[in-house]
Amino acid sequence: MDGVAGQSETPDGEAELAALASAEPELKALLAAGIAPAQAWLRRGTQLMRENRMPDAAAALERSLSLTQGQPNTWLLLGLARANQGSEDSAERAYRKVIEQEPGSALVWQCLGLLRESQKRFEEAIDCFLVAIQRGRATASLCGNLGKLLHRTGRIAESCQAYADAVALDPDNSRFREMLRNVNLLRDVLEGPSIDAAIATYRAASGVETTLDEKEMAELFHMAFCFLSVFGHREAAVRVGERHLELWPDSPAMEYLMKAVKGESAIDRSPAGYIKEHYDAFAAGFDALLVDALGYDIPGKMAAAVRSAGEAGRLFDAVDAGCGTGLCGPWLRLCARTLTGVDLSPKMLEKAAQRGLYDNLVCEDLVEFLARFPGRFDLMVAADVLIYFGDLSPPFEAAARAVRQGGLLAFSTERLLEGTFRILPSGRFSHSAAYVRSLADTAFIELACIETTIRLEATERVPGQVFVFRRR
Repeated sequence: MDGVAGQSETPDGEAELAALASAEPELKALLAAGIAPAQAWLRRGTQLMRENRMPDAAAALERSLSLTQGQPNTWLLLGLARANQGSEDSAERAYRKVIEQEPGSALVWQCLGLLRESQKRFEEAIDCFLVAIQRGRATASLCGNLGKLLHRTGRIAESCQAYADAVALDPDNSRFREMLRNVNLLRDVLEGPSIDAAIATYRAASGVETTLDEKEMAELFHMAFCFLSVFGHREAAVRVGERHLELWPDSPAMEYLMKAVKGESAIDRSPAGYIKEHYDAFAAGFDALLVDALGYDIPGKMAAAVRSAGEAGRLFDAVDAGCGTGLCGPWLRLCARTLTGVDLSPKMLEKAAQRGLYDNLVCEDLVEFLARFPGRFDLMVAADVLIYFGDLSPPFEAAARAVRQGGLLAFSTERLLEGTFRILPSGRFSHSAAYVRSLADTAFIELACIETTIRLEATERVPGQVFVFRRR
């Protein structure tokens, strides 16, 4: 952004004189040098931003704007400072001021796009980035970010073009080249003659015909399968899955996911082999993927539901069923006399152990574990766990044995509007509230059923419920 539009100083009022009298030495020096007050506050705000003192920087920039509104540069900096503080509404108001005063600015559209991306409003972020590029800001990083969001929203052909532009602008960027190969592979699977032809093109583009090992190839197939199934390309996903099983027949995860994507109604539970293989593979980056990228927030919602249903100050003998990496651990530890975590994935339990919150961590099937401890717990939570059971009778019966009278059972489900349960292409199950209640009623009293969302899938939040029951 060049220059400052519409600059005209307003007379100093009493409030401004008082502010200058108490100004920091750096600001006083600017004023002593003959810099106009609005520009002095702008320069001070810019310096404070460099020092990462964002609240002070925002205050200085606002002081400058109180003297002279027509400063698109200052509005842009204020937007960045407010975005850094997490004040999204204030940041957007500042960016809109820039757009009003300098409609041709490409930079402000990029900033607004980054704000939309942080809000997980991906389609709007894409639109903002496209405007920025149209107005002359086609940098490698912007094209790469655009490619990432187009891929994330399932717009594969456009993602291929955006990543190609990023590579053209920055040929040495290995990440852009890798992502271009990956999205080209997805495009070729969707549009090309065969899976093998798409893989051959991928190999040729990567230049690693002799170094792409079996594990990497299997991961590539799995990546393509999951993406295609999530975005509704079931026929293409089935073709990838069938070829995967021809090459690597001993894969519990792919065998199960193929049944799920075909919608086989006879499945009533995710097999233990699938859960172990799936979660062991994702353990290292699980929290970043689930919480940061997909906006998973069930632990916090479940904590609030349990607090509202339980007695204030009560300490529980608690079991975190399907604890994973221990995302529920921090709030459970606050209300737990003893805290046990149970999970099928050893690698996920390793991550949970690193939190140092659990008294015991057990690698075992949940139903079998609960059967061994009748009346042992007075709080059981199962965050995103019952989604791996279709038929909920076994876990409910086990919970009824393990939770003592008066104890609490809290869990989440993915919402099904009609029927009992249904297998989803993701390999998870959805359940109707009526079905949940019909099974829980014999041993539990319902305290709460909260309609909510669970995480992002493709571009939509997954609808679900958080239930809290009391043991009769």
